[in-house]
Amino acid sequence: MPVILTQHFSASDRPYEDAEYSLYHYPRVYFTRVRPYDRFIYYRPLGKSQARADSKHYFGHGILGEAFEDPIRSDHRFVNIIKGEQFRELVPIIDRLGRYFETESDKLPQFQAAVRDISETAYYKILAAADMTSEGLSFLPSTEGIAALPFPDLSIYAPHDAFREIQKIPPGAGYVPSGKTILNVYESAALQERARRDHQDVLQTIQGEVIRRGGVTWYNNNVDLYARVGEERMLIEAKSLGDFRNAVDRVRYGIGQLADYSYRYRNEIEGARKVLAFGHRPPRELEWLGNVLDQERTAFVHASDGTLEPLNESARGLPIF
Repeated sequence: MPVILTQHFSASDRPYEDAEYSLYHYPRVYFTRVRPYDRFIYYRPLGKSQARADSKHYFGHGILGEAFEDPIRSDHRFVNIIKGEQFRELVPIIDRLGRYFETESDKLPQFQAAVRDISETAYYKILAAADMTSEGLSFLPSTEGIAALPFPDLSIYAPHDAFREIQKIPPGAGYVPSGKTILNVYESAALQERARRDHQDVLQTIQGEVIRRGGVTWYNNNVDLYARVGEERMLIEAKSLGDFRNAVDRVRYGIGQLADYSYRYRNEIEGARKVLAFGHRPPRELEWLGNVLDQERTAFVHASDGTLEPLNESARGLPIF
């Protein structure tokens, strides 16, 4: 059954750690309403801090993926948005006949509920009013497919995003909406990984070592962590590793992301040392991955349980050891 997802734009209005078109964050009361691989339609409420052209309108749609636990708040979950696109036309809450799209009548929708089931006919009426079809989603790449690739397609343009200094790793994806464009599928896949527990633990461990040594850290919607300790600078990409069979592909993907960010942000981070960090130590039979990363001039580290371990020669010279 399709659902309506209420999505605030302004960070001051959003009570949750959402990343639009990438992650939806929700409390226990909606656990049974958010179902894997359901279709959804975004609804933009009237914000308290700023009014927008899409306020009190339906503005996009997509497909949900798998839900996972919030590592900080046990009574909340995240669900991945594996596909999504903006509507060609904003759709108001009332149709031309004066009926509410959601209820298909003059009955007021339950706007106080952030997640609301709707009927199949209401779903298709909203899509028709937006000049969209549900079949169009089938032609879009999914974040699940991107995450399974051995390396990212760097020919896909991704926007430039300003670095923001941080004193602690932000919860969720740490996404800050720009209001200019929606996330592309590669950014979305990266943000979905960033919200997971092991990924958060890796970044918190590394940042803790940087701060302990008097360093400074930054991040943005693309880069997991950029750090400076004294005159040394590091560009850090963390990778989840739930299955060791995926270790080689995760290393390849990480190399591609570091190369992409090094080029895209070359003016801000020129000369920074590239660091790839895993939350689990690869098994002995995969120790050769460290040598591969040495050849790529990339440090390879393992971070877990509050401790850091260098996994190749490039890592042993980092200022966090």
